[in-house]
Amino acid sequence: MPGYRALQLLLDFGRGAERRQSALLRIRASASLFQPFGTTWPNRYPRIFAELRDRLGQAASVRLLSFGCSTGEEVASLRAHFPNAFIKGVDISPERIAICRGRLLDAEAGRTQFEIGVSVRGEDAAVYDAVLAMAVFRHGQLGDYAVTENRLLDFDRFERAVTDLARTVRPGGYFVLRHSNFRFTDTAVAAEFETVGYAQCVSPLFDRSGARLPDQAREAALFHKR
Repeated sequence: MPGYRALQLLLDFGRGAERRQSALLRIRASASLFQPFGTTWPNRYPRIFAELRDRLGQAASVRLLSFGCSTGEEVASLRAHFPNAFIKGVDISPERIAICRGRLLDAEAGRTQFEIGVSVRGEDAAVYDAVLAMAVFRHGQLGDYAVTENRLLDFDRFERAVTDLARTVRPGGYFVLRHSNFRFTDTAVAAEFETVGYAQCVSPLFDRSGARLPDQAREAALFHKR
């Protein structure tokens, strides 16, 4: 209900820290926002990152994009697996990007870059060896398994966003998607990729119309661009 949502925003704004950042995003970026919550922690995806390292190697020519990088823990974890790579982090929140820059840029000048952004429209095509969108295309309020219909996120907007991300992956590169409330394989651009890795499915999935899909034990997570 609108009144309840407004009250929740005020309460979150008053709590400070991550709750305040989330409230600010919901107020000023609602049209372009998927996941308002920046929950993250170090080394959250060790198996996927290790598999990417094994597939891509550790050369300085490797280029990675972390879309929705929050406060930088994901970029730092990627750095542990790719010590020589160029890694770019993009997030919709100016506050979170400021934290990223304060934590990582001084120590990794020239090899790490952070940018405020809601999309990758300004990026050239086929420039990254891997693009990652981890817990980005979801909403925390859809995590309740009692929810049967998705009224918070729009599939068409999801498809436009992942199509643009896929555009920046070079042929032979990888797209990584985790904890999404939609399936990449339901998009048209997925035809350019083959699924090469799966992970435990812990987020409810919805179809193009917003209807809840049956619970699944695993989700497609790692995609190789042909």
